[in-house]
Amino acid sequence: MNKQPLHLLLLLPALLLLGSCSVERNNPLSKTYHNTTARYNGYFLAKEKMRAVQESLQQQTTYDYNQVLPIYPAIDSVTAKAMAADLEDIIKKASFPIQWHKNSKWIDDSYVLIGQAQFYQLNFAEASKTFKYANTIGKDKDARHEALVWLMRSFMKLNLMDDAQAVSEYLRKERLNKDNARALYLARAQYNTLLGDTAAVIENLALALPNFEDKDNLKRTRFTLAQLYQLTGQNEEAYAQYSQVLRKNPPYDLGFFSRLNLGQVAELSDAEDLERMASYYQKMLKDDKNKEYRDKIYYEMAQFELRQQHYDKALEYLQQSLKTPGTLPNQKAYSYVAAGEIYFDKLNKYNLAEAYYDSAVQVYPQTALNYEAVRERRDVLADFAKQYNTIQTQDSLLRLAHMSEAERTGFVKQLVQREEELRQQELAQQEAAQQRNRAEQPRRSNSRNNQNGTAFPDETTDASGIWYFDNPAAMASARSEFIRRWGDRPLQDFWRIRTRGESNQQAQPAEAPVVADATPASEEAQLSPEERANAQVQAYLQNIPVTTADMQRAEKQIEEALFNLANIYALKLNDIGKATQTYQELLQRFPRSEHAAETYYSLYLLYSRAGDEPQKQAYYNRIRQEFPNTTYARLVDDPDFMSKNAADNLKAHMLYDAAYTYYEEQDYKKAAQVLDQVVSRYPLSDIQDKVAFLEAMITARTKPPQALREQLQRFKTNFPGSTLQPQADALLATYTTLEQNNQLRQEAPSRDTTPKATTAGNLRPEEKVATAMAAFTVPDEPAAPPKPVAPPVQQPLAAAHAEEEPVAATKEAAPASLPVQPVQEATAQQQQPTPPVASNVTADTVAAATLASPPVAAKDPLAYEATPDTAYYFVLVYPPEVPAFKDIAAKYSKYNSTYHRNLNLQADSIAAGAGKAMLVLGTFTDPKVALAYNIKQKGPQAPVGRIRGVEFTTFVITAANYQKFLQKKDVEAYLTFFKNNY
Repeated sequence: MNKQPLHLLLLLPALLLLGSCSVERNNPLSKTYHNTTARYNGYFLAKEKMRAVQESLQQQTTYDYNQVLPIYPAIDSVTAKAMAADLEDIIKKASFPIQWHKNSKWIDDSYVLIGQAQFYQLNFAEASKTFKYANTIGKDKDARHEALVWLMRSFMKLNLMDDAQAVSEYLRKERLNKDNARALYLARAQYNTLLGDTAAVIENLALALPNFEDKDNLKRTRFTLAQLYQLTGQNEEAYAQYSQVLRKNPPYDLGFFSRLNLGQVAELSDAEDLERMASYYQKMLKDDKNKEYRDKIYYEMAQFELRQQHYDKALEYLQQSLKTPGTLPNQKAYSYVAAGEIYFDKLNKYNLAEAYYDSAVQVYPQTALNYEAVRERRDVLADFAKQYNTIQTQDSLLRLAHMSEAERTGFVKQLVQREEELRQQELAQQEAAQQRNRAEQPRRSNSRNNQNGTAFPDETTDASGIWYFDNPAAMASARSEFIRRWGDRPLQDFWRIRTRGESNQQAQPAEAPVVADATPASEEAQLSPEERANAQVQAYLQNIPVTTADMQRAEKQIEEALFNLANIYALKLNDIGKATQTYQELLQRFPRSEHAAETYYSLYLLYSRAGDEPQKQAYYNRIRQEFPNTTYARLVDDPDFMSKNAADNLKAHMLYDAAYTYYEEQDYKKAAQVLDQVVSRYPLSDIQDKVAFLEAMITARTKPPQALREQLQRFKTNFPGSTLQPQADALLATYTTLEQNNQLRQEAPSRDTTPKATTAGNLRPEEKVATAMAAFTVPDEPAAPPKPVAPPVQQPLAAAHAEEEPVAATKEAAPASLPVQPVQEATAQQQQPTPPVASNVTADTVAAATLASPPVAAKDPLAYEATPDTAYYFVLVYPPEVPAFKDIAAKYSKYNSTYHRNLNLQADSIAAGAGKAMLVLGTFTDPKVALAYNIKQKGPQAPVGRIRGVEFTTFVITAANYQKFLQKKDVEAYLTFFKNNY
């Protein structure tokens, strides 16, 4: 009888436990059960796995200690793929409490873990939604704070910087625990890193330090803070932070680089300090533990010498760094750049600087912040070396050309003899190096087995032990010698027997010859030394410019190179002294240079900057006296002339686009009227040559043949530097051919001879010119009566405003703020619609152009067309009364000058009706560039990238569609067309 109560007592806990499993119950026992099970069966396991993933990511990250260490380890598709299985497992484990223990207190923490896993999966949009939800449902303020910090990080990854800032400001009012405070300060440091605010980054990293628990992460963050102090010139603060890193037994890499950097920020007050630091570096070199870092030690020794302005010693250490093998990523790149900076900034040896920068770009990390600056300087110096070598080479050849034949031959023979002696010395050195290599081969094999990856000298290693192709100084010397002997040739097969500039795709005319080897390499090997020397002498003599034409060509190359070199000194190298000297040398050697006016103006500006009033006044007088009708004469009287004229240029371009559209529509009368407006209203526009050429094409279709010839000849005289000169030459050649064959008409062409049904826009360039010339062709035999052809119905503008609309549209175009254009005469490189081009015009194409074309069906003259164009505009339609759009034109001018300077965009503000305004930016010549520019307006750097809660729109439009849009001003209709076609 006593057993029954005992069974009941044993069943009672089991029944209570089963009852507590229900998520519907809210009693203390049920809460305890669900909280315990949710924490240890789901959340704890997911949390531990997330911690392991983060530690693994930190350990696998290879840091570049030459750059400021990042706040967070980098994550990309490769790392996400490697962590994919673990991240899925984390989501699965963190989902367990959410699914089975809904009334536990670990639900919000589990959602935070799921969001973190999605973050590391690079699914930032979903992660942000998860963090928002965790913040919404969370009852634990610490979990909500953690979710908000990760939400801020997700917003930064999505480039939603305003939203990230809003989260940061919200958390500023909250009271956070140490972990969340540390995470928030690091997130703010990352935010300010993206904005480029170094001072704010330093502030937030300093605030984060007291909140660290993990010692290694604390040391790494402290090291980053020390780097930023050093970068901003706060050497005392940097010294203190590096010292703090070293006191706490850091990981070896952090300790090593902290000791290295201490030498850069230490105060060097006397010779004793200098000697102490020098011995300090020598001690580090001798330490076997630093063997893999010796290239970095030599680099820091070079920086130490550079602080003392010992440039030769610094270059010597940089050479040691380059030839020493090491394991640090990108160290060679930084050593190349350091050497290039010394030659560029300190020694002004631009040829050697170019060689080092060229080597640096090949290996420099493209993700580095200053990669673009390094590449830009490389390009500048490459151009400099080209111009400098051209001057040196052509001057040397001209000096030889002015010698007597006997002196010239004797000099060349001595030159060839010296080259042969140097060649023999090089062969002897190579043979000796090969013998040493063969003798040392056993020792090298053993060393390679013991130290895998160590570089050894061989026949391509110089006496100092550095590999030849890693020595920019040797490469620069060799390149200069190659250009002197062979010219600046492209990299191609059989270069020795090709004319310079020739390639497999297209043969280019040879420049003034320098040296060419007329003997193929296979035949040269069979020649005796005497025969080879004689062949070389003859090759040299043949390429010396002894004729008047060759001398003039060499002089022209020198003139152009001097002008380009002076511009590089003045505009890109900012070397005023060398720029002034080179400009004056140009005027002295070529007083009648075509660049004389621009050279005078450049000297006027340089002397203005230098404060030399007498010289400034002298060049002012020269410009006013010798070039009174040029842009430069107006600029010296009105420095704002270019900015004022830029607005007129934009209007002239728009009118030209309208005239070109009329021309393609075969409405030559209206096209001529619009061109007359361009000439009369904007006589100083930068498209005068294009206007003149389009007038000639209209003449070809409306006036007698003689008028066309006179107009083309006048065009060639007035615009000698225009890019349309080849088309004018082709038209004149076609005209002459027709005249010689008695095929020219004697009267103006009738409208019946014009192929009305086929618009010019549907023809190839050669067909456009052919149809223009067809109006002058006399048929060989009487033609059959033409079939009735429907009159053309295309009209580009509304009939009621056909003649005045282009002008009306332009009157509204009052520019708000226009950047100053570079000084250029209105001739050459304009990027606007080009008139019809003459190309490969033959009698067959001319005859074919006289055939009638079928009529075209009528269409809406204002319908938008998705046809390629030669000009594109970016348009912003916005409400002008909204404060966010105040001074929007000025903001875009600053934005374009900072991020899109090479596009040379002009801004124009136009009323759009219905309380809207338009900002028009142009001109783009590549539709891909225009569309990419439109997409970039969503970024935070763009003036409208951060505007929220205001309705505005942006789009890209062709020049032809823009004229129609100005009449219709139907934004929604064009947006529909834009979305369907672009």
